Amino acid sequence: MLPVPMNYIQLTEFSIYLQQRPGELAGLLDAAQAGGVEILSVSTTEHLDRGCVRLLGHPEANLRLVCESMVDAGVGPVVEAPVVGISIEDRPGIIRDLAVLMTDNRINVRYCYTMPESRVSGQSMCIFRFDEHEAAIELIESSDSPTVGVDISDMSEDRCPNDESAA
Repeated sequence: MLPVPMNYIQLTEFSIYLQQRPGELAGLLDAAQAGGVEILSVSTTEHLDRGCVRLLGHPEANLRLVCESMVDAGVGPVVEAPVVGISIEDRPGIIRDLAVLMTDNRINVRYCYTMPESRVSGQSMCIFRFDEHEAAIELIESSDSPTVGVDISDMSEDRCPNDESAA
């Protein structure tokens, strides 16, 4: 079998800190919907006495405006961070294989979570935040993929383009 280039996309992740009370997450997601944002992935965790919600959405500019309006309303803070979505196939060990690839190249994975296939991404992805973002991109571009899928680097207008500003 011939090596397959690793497919990836660079995205901007928005982390917003919410109070621990009913309706906070629903309010954020309602605001995103009203702002014309398609939420691609959401990950939540607890941090001290607050909830941290990590969002990926399309278009990113609209999600940024929604987050800024939430801060203006007293919610937050909001942190923007570059993340990388790597296409994954549905097989045991795929995320482990990607983590080992990073480990073997001394790149720290801060965290990761999955993003289901959507109209925007076209395939399931694992979203990674790295300490060494540029080194991780170079590694991904030079590595053969343990995944199989379509090339998302030339997405059409109604899909998320590679976000060079996130690099």
